[in-house]
Amino acid sequence: RGAGAPAAIEFAAVGYRVPESARPVFDRLDLTLAPADTLALTGASGSGKSTVLAIAAGLVRAETGHVLLEGRDLDLWAEPDLRAALTLLPQRSALMRGTIFEALALARRDLDPAEALAVLEAVALGPAVARLGGLGGRLGDAGAGLSGGESRRLAFARAVLRRPRILLLDEPTEGLDAPTAEKVLAGVRDWLPEAAILIASHRAAEIAFCNRHQAIG
Repeated sequence: RGAGAPAAIEFAAVGYRVPESARPVFDRLDLTLAPADTLALTGASGSGKSTVLAIAAGLVRAETGHVLLEGRDLDLWAEPDLRAALTLLPQRSALMRGTIFEALALARRDLDPAEALAVLEAVALGPAVARLGGLGGRLGDAGAGLSGGESRRLAFARAVLRRPRILLLDEPTEGLDAPTAEKVLAGVRDWLPEAAILIASHRAAEIAFCNRHQAIG
């Protein structure tokens, strides 16, 4: 990034506690993530990794400290601008009844079939989609017709299609074997070479993929 360019995400002395709890989830958390950086948040279950992502996405408000996105206070972002800049893939993502293409097109109204097929290959989902009959293959309620890992990758593909400048991933390769996890993460980075990627992680493949690590809790 150019000299003086702002960080994609900056937490300065951020603290958060569960409402009505005396004990903070974390206190005075400092975190900086530059464009094109990939940072793994590590820590024990309950340490607050998912909460960090939720705060960065504007879904949970920090109790203390400041959160900046691209050099601007998070509170000053208009909702449409924030959603255009940033995408969060939570641990559980909803899929609806319909075709594979319809599931992906929720991310992009102007999606064309060639791009849809390309992003499916990027998340190692090409063979599964071919098995269902291609982009016109139909899913049942909650993505029935795909395995849990395949459903996860379809949600991942939809997140990537938004081409966010900041991508927040909560244990994105859960349920995938190590070689598939590595292939998916590499495909996503190829698709979004300039995005800042923040991963709440506990898996070796995710941690190895990141160029920086930060433990919390």
